[in-house]
This record gives sequence, C-alpha cells and structure tokens, in this order.
Amino acid sequence: MVNKATKNFLKPTISLETKISKDVFMLFLALNKAGYKEENNENGMHQARKLAKTLSKNNDLYETNTYFKKLLKKVDPWYLMREILKKEKMSGKNKTPAYYLISNLKKFSKEVSAQKLWKLLKPYYYKESKKLAPIFEKETRRIIKFINGSVPKLNRIILIPNLLDAFWRGYGIKIKDVGYIVVGPGSEKNNAELIRHELLHILTPRYNIPTRLLLTKDHHRAIKFGYIGKKILRGEYTVLAINLIYESKVLKKNIKKNIIREKRSFPHIYEVIKIVEKTIEKERGRLW
Repeated sequence: MVNKATKNFLKPTISLETKISKDVFMLFLALNKAGYKEENNENGMHQARKLAKTLSKNNDLYETNTYFKKLLKKVDPWYLMREILKKEKMSGKNKTPAYYLISNLKKFSKEVSAQKLWKLLKPYYYKESKKLAPIFEKETRRIIKFINGSVPKLNRIILIPNLLDAFWRGYGIKIKDVGYIVVGPGSEKNNAELIRHELLHILTPRYNIPTRLLLTKDHHRAIKFGYIGKKILRGEYTVLAINLIYESKVLKKNIKKNIIREKRSFPHIYEVIKIVEKTIEKERGRLW
C-alpha cells in the first residue's frame, strides 16, 4: 500500500516512496510472538508494539508457532526481511529456506487474529509513513548531493516503517533496481540518523579500505552484534565514516564523542574516516 501523497522524484530517474507493508508487519508480529524482545529505547516500545504483544499474549491469539521460534534463534531478521521483500514466486518443487519462510508467513497471515491486529494497528503505520515522508525525501536529496550524485543504478527507493521492531533499528536492502529502507520507531530522531544510516547502506560507493583494518581479532564486540566477515565490516565502516563526515561538514556537529562511541565496536573508525575524506576530496576536488 503506497501513501500516494508521499511519492516524489529525484532527477534524473530515482523515485522516492513511503509505503506501509502488510508483509513486514506480519513478519515482525510472528517474530514478536516467537520471543523477539530486542529494544534499546529507555522509554520502552512503540505503542503499536506494546498493543501487539499484549493482545497476542494475554488473549493467546495464536497457536504456538515452533517454526518462527526456531527461525529466531538461527537467523538474523535482516535476512528474513530481504526474502520477504524479494516477493519471488516460490515453486513447491524448490523447497529452499526462503520457500518455507514465505509459506509459513502466508499461513500465519491468514489467521483471523493476525488480520484483526493488522486492521487495528494499520492507522499507526499510516501516521508514521506520513510523518517520515518529507524527512526521507530531504535526507535522500542531501545524501546524494553529498556523495556527489554517484549512486548505484536504482529506479526507486522505498521507505517502510516497522513499528514492531526495536527503536532505532533499521535495514537498508537493495533488490535489483529497488532500494528498501525499513526503519523502526524513532527514525526521525537525532537529525534522522537512522534513516540516513540505512540510506547510506544502499547509496554509498565502494571505498578501498585496507584488509589490515578489518581483522577479526580487532572486532570481537562488532561480531557479537552480527557484523561478521570483511565484506560486512567494510560496509559498516564506510557507512559510519560517511555519516560522521556528513554530521561534521553538513550538520556542523562536533563528532569527537561520536567517534569515541563508534570506536568501541569499530576501533579503526578514525583511520577509515581519513581514507574516505581523501577519496571524496580527490573525486570532487573538495570535501564539501
């Protein structure tokens, strides 16, 4: 479902949309019912998530779904999100993990109680979508300008609110020529940092970060949070570095404390910032 009032276009060919997604809602309703408890907001969960948890728990609306409980223990929600956004037709002859995910989610979504909760909570999603649309457009334009218009070949970028997830948790996923930004509550806070962070994941060019800065032995804390492997570390370092440079040069913020914070999990962030700064200056002739 697309909120038509929030569809805009970037020159030359990228369209921006905000959208609510029943599939994303059902996935996280199932995960919350299965025991997904992640939250990092000291004030607690979004009202929609509180209602979903209360109604599903107190009224025992669902049968026990052992599939999603097992899935939650083995697979990070990012991978589940990617599969449901692909929307590929699943053949019964090709019973991959994605096939079982889509099949179980369809079954779960057809339950009367799940449908009632979607109807009850959908207004929260429309409200969030309307609120985020102008912020999303503004940040996307700023980011593309900041990285000098050098973006991957994308026809659309779609922002989807995900109120049943943790505050400030998001996903930036590219599927063919479409980029998806899925954000939890609070994404507009701190100068829309979460929206910007996930945008950078799909818009940022590849930077040459030396392998010596990506060694496992230096990143035990990051690995605990799921940043496993040189490719993932390189991507996160790049996004963090560009965001910090952006905050310094565009938002005029003092980033010293932020660098110290990021160094806890990404100890070489300062070196990466310098690498990215030099690359941007070389390409543009100036940093900003």
